[in-house]
Amino acid sequence: MRELTTEDLILRAWRANDDAETASLYRYAQDPDVGPSAGWSAHADAEESAAVIRTVLCNAQSYAVVLKHPEDEDLIDKPIGSISLQAVPPQVMHYIEALDLAGQDSVGNTMELGFWIGKPFWGRGLIPQASGAILEHGFKDLKLHTIWCRHDVNNIKSGRAQDKIGFEHVCIMEHIHMDMLPGDIYRNEELRRITREQWEQRAER
Repeated sequence: MRELTTEDLILRAWRANDDAETASLYRYAQDPDVGPSAGWSAHADAEESAAVIRTVLCNAQSYAVVLKHPEDEDLIDKPIGSISLQAVPPQVMHYIEALDLAGQDSVGNTMELGFWIGKPFWGRGLIPQASGAILEHGFKDLKLHTIWCRHDVNNIKSGRAQDKIGFEHVCIMEHIHMDMLPGDIYRNEELRRITREQWEQRAER
């Protein structure tokens, strides 16, 4: 897994069994305004955060978002969020195929972008910056054709971030089951995408 950098950020692999890493994740992931809006439950304790790092975040295309030059020394080399490319979930791919939206996409050349960042860092343009590096990696290094992204229709902040990144509206997916939230919860989600050709056009501007 390669390390990616931007003007303000380092995107690196998550570190399992690291107390400082776990504490930093729990610091932000326990906030009820962060996880549920992104589709996962707020962490109940540090043990849950440690388990999430081991079982979810330590994969080939999941990156810890770290400030390159933090003003607070306590934030040096500490994750403040996460960004990843992951397989498009079956229920989303089924929706894409049912609407004949797949085009040239196949399991091997399309992925979904997911991200979140700690509440103290909202509104600073860090996620669009991180996403720019991930898109470049996805299209140049992984040779993807399409990258998808989605958000709860009520999550206005995430929608604005996706606008800035260059994701274009595709459709509203209705009654999508939230597998990572407790209970039988369904939401309407806006599905967006950016193709390699669209990304190349934006990069040339």
